[in-house]
Amino acid sequence: MRELLRLPFLALWLAAPVLHAGDFAVSGRFEYEDKAWQLGGWTGDDPLRPIRHADVTVLAADSQRVLGRGATDDEGEFSVECSSPSVVLDVVVRVDAASRMRAKGQSSFPVVRVENAFHDRYAAFSPVFANHPTHLQLDVGTTTVLKTVVSGREGNPFNLFDLAMAAFEYVTGPEVQMTRRAGTLTLVWPNLTGSFSMRRRAWIATSDGYDDAVVLHEIGHLVQGLYSDSDSPGGMHYFGDSDQDLRLAYGEGWATAFAGVVLERLGQPAVYLDADGAQQSGGEQLCMELESASPYQFSATGAGDEVAVACVLFDLLDAGTAGDGGSVLLDDDLMTSGVSIAGQTPTATWWELFTGPLKRARRVNVDHVWDAWVSGYDDPEYERLRDVFEARKLSFWADAAEPDGSPALARSVAPETWGTWTPEHTLYAAPPGALGPGNGDRDWFVVDLQAGSRVTIETRYPQGVLDAGTQVDPSLALFTPAGRLLRQDDDGGYRRNALLADVLVPQSGSYRFVVRSRNRLNRYGRYDLRVSVADD
Repeated sequence: MRELLRLPFLALWLAAPVLHAGDFAVSGRFEYEDKAWQLGGWTGDDPLRPIRHADVTVLAADSQRVLGRGATDDEGEFSVECSSPSVVLDVVVRVDAASRMRAKGQSSFPVVRVENAFHDRYAAFSPVFANHPTHLQLDVGTTTVLKTVVSGREGNPFNLFDLAMAAFEYVTGPEVQMTRRAGTLTLVWPNLTGSFSMRRRAWIATSDGYDDAVVLHEIGHLVQGLYSDSDSPGGMHYFGDSDQDLRLAYGEGWATAFAGVVLERLGQPAVYLDADGAQQSGGEQLCMELESASPYQFSATGAGDEVAVACVLFDLLDAGTAGDGGSVLLDDDLMTSGVSIAGQTPTATWWELFTGPLKRARRVNVDHVWDAWVSGYDDPEYERLRDVFEARKLSFWADAAEPDGSPALARSVAPETWGTWTPEHTLYAAPPGALGPGNGDRDWFVVDLQAGSRVTIETRYPQGVLDAGTQVDPSLALFTPAGRLLRQDDDGGYRRNALLADVLVPQSGSYRFVVRSRNRLNRYGRYDLRVSVADD
């Protein structure tokens, strides 16, 4: 009888779990609330996207003791091996807007951090799972990081982080294959004074937290500083200005082109869109299609126009897919359809130049892109390259009057053409037998004049346009028949144009004059010329 009474007690004792400390895995998923956009601004949709390749830390909720570390994958999922001497724990999982774990496993990938103005790194937490037995696995499910609203503007630090992941997946991926150790880069949001970059840090304006193109543009500046060089003086700039400092236009144009390339690889339109973060739908403030330059397609010309530069560089880099995100005005994707330059793709060619000659160039601007491309390869696909540049009126090739680069080769200005504008000339000349680089062209002319007459020689932008999109900065110098300098001018005409006005001719004979650029930046460009002669 005593034996029977003991059996139930013995059975209960055997069925009870044995609590003990040990190793266990914590898994789950993190996602963030995004804000969808298209041409015209926000769509009104708030899709949920995975937080990819972010650092994950499993913590003891009470003491904040680290139990294990890991990272999310492409789908935002994670599984972290943990260890604890405790039998039961309150467990919480933190995801950081940082890529330290990814950089640890891939040395070419940077440590990206997203933080606020007080240098606090953004993080989000799962719910606390109380009294978890440490011998059991734990699935914390999906944690969603919602929008943040600052001063009435919406943003999400994990959107910035995700864009940075996409940018450097492109840079370190199979298309580009940058292998240099990248270090640590920081994105700061919100910033009350606008979006800008300096060294290894980019500040993102309060209203730009969901402006993907603006964020990627600033990351593009970081990429340029990391792998290449920029000589941009900075300062005010805006779409529609074709008379920027060429170094500024190149730096801004590159950053915009980079943003378009990454967006295209994310399946987004290759569009620079700056929207109002306070709007749930619409809210467009500034928009430009990189494939067509629309709505600036008729005005964006020359090396001093950041839109023109961005479109040229984008054409050298884009994927060449039909439609390019729904562009209204498509170009021909001239540099992408099976083009091979020295056995490599145009994208590989660009990055080879970007990290080589363009990194070393002084006062680097888009002129150097042309020079490096045509002089660096036996077969640079010259006609395709020329079409890309010519689409934005960047004419880096000899005009029909060449050779006219010395007094002995001066082109005659006949009396029947006096008072009329010549056909367009280009200040560009390459070494004999080469396509480039340009060598500081000089265009020489000769005109027969009579003593006592008065001559006016002037340049203008082609077809008399008021915009300086041709980038030319011509100077004029007039010489007597004996070769003595009689008069010279640099900017006496309209804007950057030269003007020798009402010059008294001291003696009859053949007078030579030269058009050239004395500007170390604006070396190339297009101009018209007019010679007018009046009897005194």
